[in-house]
Amino acid sequence: MSKVDKVTIVVRRSISNITFVPKNISIKTSRVASTSGSNYSNISYSLYNYDNTTANTTLLSLPASISRITQSHPCSIVHKTRSHYSFSFLNSSSDLQLSSSNTHDSVENPGSNTRHNYTFLLGATGIPKNSNKIPLPDKSDYLSVSVGDDAYFTRHDSIGVADGVGGWKGVRGANPSLFSRKLMHYAFTELDKYDNIEDDEFVNYYKIDPVQILQKSYEKTMKDARKLGLKGSSTACIAILRDDELRIANLGDCGVSIIRHGNIVFRSEEQQHSFNFPYQLGTGSSDYPSDAKQLRIKVQKGDIIIVGSDGLFDNLFDEDILDEVCKHIPQESSKNHPTALAYPTLHINPKKVSEAIARRAKLVSEESRYASSPFQSRAIQEGLYYQGGKVDDISVVVAIVKDLEDSPDRR
Repeated sequence: MSKVDKVTIVVRRSISNITFVPKNISIKTSRVASTSGSNYSNISYSLYNYDNTTANTTLLSLPASISRITQSHPCSIVHKTRSHYSFSFLNSSSDLQLSSSNTHDSVENPGSNTRHNYTFLLGATGIPKNSNKIPLPDKSDYLSVSVGDDAYFTRHDSIGVADGVGGWKGVRGANPSLFSRKLMHYAFTELDKYDNIEDDEFVNYYKIDPVQILQKSYEKTMKDARKLGLKGSSTACIAILRDDELRIANLGDCGVSIIRHGNIVFRSEEQQHSFNFPYQLGTGSSDYPSDAKQLRIKVQKGDIIIVGSDGLFDNLFDEDILDEVCKHIPQESSKNHPTALAYPTLHINPKKVSEAIARRAKLVSEESRYASSPFQSRAIQEGLYYQGGKVDDISVVVAIVKDLEDSPDRR
């Protein structure tokens, strides 16, 4: 027999800059009825915004990331609503500790340490802010795709998205679009080395660090910038799959979401110096790849990973994204269906999902009267009047985790 505990997490945030302060987490635990015949203890919590000035708490519209669970037993996380999660712990005690880190997050899930050979089933869509059309692939030598000032790349084991800062427009020699594209292009070439059996990095495949990839890409981009007299800056997000672990380096306001069994189980947090002023790499910036938020997330077969620029996450709430994804999951996924699929998400088309999400974000971005958006919510929180979505370039990459049939011998 195990106990069912309810835990409320009060996440204290500074209203001025919405900075996560992990040491200010407080936990309230109340024991309720026992559940007989169960090996699990169910813990649920809600996230609240704490105003240091007025000492008032209000329910957060978007959940903060509780990064690490310092508990000896494995657990799984199931997202319920915008502000509520539930945890399941196998044979857990009632004394639980939650902690967080500004540099490293993890989402643990039950299972052994068996190595999994996973890869991505990929689809991507980009819509520039000055067009309603999805651009056709160009014939350049770049290994990244340009979407207005955004850029992205996709590989069988990795994803990258960058958002060139539009504030450079009008400055002589500035080209934020080219800057972000180079940043993603060089990230792709660095990642390629780990698949090249003739390259020294081949044997370091499982040691790969996305921050190091971003660092090398940044150095090459800045070298090109100095040579060409190029000015610009960009946010960047790189996600790399190794075994059952997604390794992420995220600098700025691009984002990553993970959907499992029809629920959002992870959502990254953006990095902002102040409202609408994200961390960025480039000309005159004091930010560096080492400033990126580093995350390591356990994934499972069938997980849906969404990586996007701020044009996506400024315009769609988590529920909006989840709604579009669920529309594409086969109805046969129901457990009671006679032909239920073991992994229904492997039967969806990630390209169609990415396009549906991007088009929905585009609709919100162009609506200034009736639509609400995450960007609007943050603007109001800053004391600014703002209505509707945010006009911006939109890049969406959808990746589904699946088994890799064959893998090279890296012994």
